[in-house]
Amino acid sequence: MKRLFLIIFLFSWVNISHAQFSAGLRGGLHFSSLPERTYVINNALIDALPDSYTGFHLGFISQIKISGFFLQPEFLYVSSGNHFRYQHPDQERDVFFIQRFSKVDIPVLIGLRAGPLRIGAGPVATRFLENSSNLKDSEYYTGDKNISEKFNETTYGFQLGFGLDIGNIALDLKYEGSLNNYSEEINIGGVPFAFDTRPRQIIFSIGLMIF
Repeated sequence: MKRLFLIIFLFSWVNISHAQFSAGLRGGLHFSSLPERTYVINNALIDALPDSYTGFHLGFISQIKISGFFLQPEFLYVSSGNHFRYQHPDQERDVFFIQRFSKVDIPVLIGLRAGPLRIGAGPVATRFLENSSNLKDSEYYTGDKNISEKFNETTYGFQLGFGLDIGNIALDLKYEGSLNNYSEEINIGGVPFAFDTRPRQIIFSIGLMIF
């Protein structure tokens, strides 16, 4: 994966004298969901729900256009999350909670362009900054309060999608998949277990090219 990033960045310097470079600010929405699955821990059930969580991203975008190709590196701060349900026989009702993430994403798309239209794909590297859960905040939660999580600092994934350039505006609609689990394990009451925390994400972005 690291070699792929290197190859893509080297591509930007090929025939650089014929390239058109632009850069600016980027923002938009993340729609994230997990594969539906149920996990059993002691007498409790934890369901990973397919419900979409709406997050956001802010950051920088650059584009290098060479003939009928383009290279698009980005640097983004992302706030995202996933929905879960906790069920326990001693609880009055089920507890629905959210696992939230703050992270930095560095996607690099490469692809074809025809006039204002673009289609591309490429890798994305993710660096986690912070994570939190509101499971223990519910008045109905009767499980063990001793909850700890161990997350991978860096994960890798892929993006693919379409783009449209209108003047100095860059619009993108992308799908993102993760190649690694976000978490190594979650420990509840001294019992460790692993979630399949590889979210599927639909991303809509608007970029404003400043120069």
